[in-house]
Amino acid sequence: MRTMFLHLLRSIKYGFQNFVRNVFLTVSTTIVMVLTLFGLGFFLIVNQLSSNAVDEVENKIDIPIYLAEDVKKDKAKEFQSYVDNLANVKSTKFVSEEEALEDFKTTYKDYPDILDSINILNENPLSVTIVVQAENIRDYDGIVEQIKRSKYAGSVVKEINYEKSSTKRIIDRLTRILDWVQNLQFVVMILLAFLAIAIPYNTIRLTMYSYRNEIEIMRLVGASNMQIKGPFLVEGVLFGVFGTIISATLLFTMVLSLPEGVGDFFSTNISSYVQQNALMIVSAQLAVGILLGAGSSALAINRYLKV
Repeated sequence: MRTMFLHLLRSIKYGFQNFVRNVFLTVSTTIVMVLTLFGLGFFLIVNQLSSNAVDEVENKIDIPIYLAEDVKKDKAKEFQSYVDNLANVKSTKFVSEEEALEDFKTTYKDYPDILDSINILNENPLSVTIVVQAENIRDYDGIVEQIKRSKYAGSVVKEINYEKSSTKRIIDRLTRILDWVQNLQFVVMILLAFLAIAIPYNTIRLTMYSYRNEIEIMRLVGASNMQIKGPFLVEGVLFGVFGTIISATLLFTMVLSLPEGVGDFFSTNISSYVQQNALMIVSAQLAVGILLGAGSSALAINRYLKV
C-alpha cells in the first residue's frame, strides 16, 4: 500500500513537471479544453433555459374542439372524458355556449363592429367547446389524428381549429427552432470534443518524445509500466482539471454579469439558476474534462509508448 502511494505521489509530481515544462503546448491545449468545457457548461444552461421557455409557451398553447350544436351535455361530457384519457393529453376544459360567448366578447372587446354583428343575432351562434392542452407541443398532431379517427368525429365533433390556425404555425415554428438548436449543439460539441481529444493527444505524444531518454533509462533500471505511464496520465487529467477551473470561472462570470432583462426572455432568473446548479455544472465539466484529458493521454500512451 505504501509503495502504491509513493508511486502515485511520484506520478503526480512528474505529471505536474510535464504540465509546466512546455508552456506553449500546455497553454494551447488548455485553451482548447477550456473552450470545450465552456461550451458544455453553456449548453447545459441554454438547454435548461430553453426548456423553461418552451414550458412557458406550452402552458399558453391549446386547441379548441367545437362540438355540434345538437350535442347534449352528457354526450359532450362523455367526449371530454374520452379526450382526457388519450395519451399525451395534459388537460381538457369544458366551455359551455354561454362561456364561449363571454370569452368571445372579452377577446374582441376592442372591436365594436365584430361585437355588433354578434348582438344583431337573436341567438348564441357559438357551440360547446372542449379546450385541449397537450403534454408536449409535439403531441398535438397525434391527438388531433386520434380524435378524427374516433367514433365522435362527425357526430359529436363539428370542427377542430388546428390545421390552419395560428396555433399550428406557432407549434411548427417552435419545433423547427428547437430541432435546429439541438442539432447545432450536437455538432458544436462533437467538434469541440474532437479537438479536446486530438490536441492533448498530440501534446502528450510530444511530451513522451521529449522524455524518450528518461523513459529508456527507467526501462533499463526496471521501472514498472505504471511508473512510466503514470505521469503522462496525470498530465492529461491536469488539462481537464485546469480547463474546468478556467472555463467555470469564465462561464459564471459571464452569466452573473448578464442584465436582468435577459432572464425575463426565458422566464427564468438565470443568476439564481446558475447559483443553485453550480455544483452540477462544475461536476459535469470536471467529469468530461478528466475523461477527455485522461482518455487522450491513454490513447497516446497505447499508441506511442511501448513498455
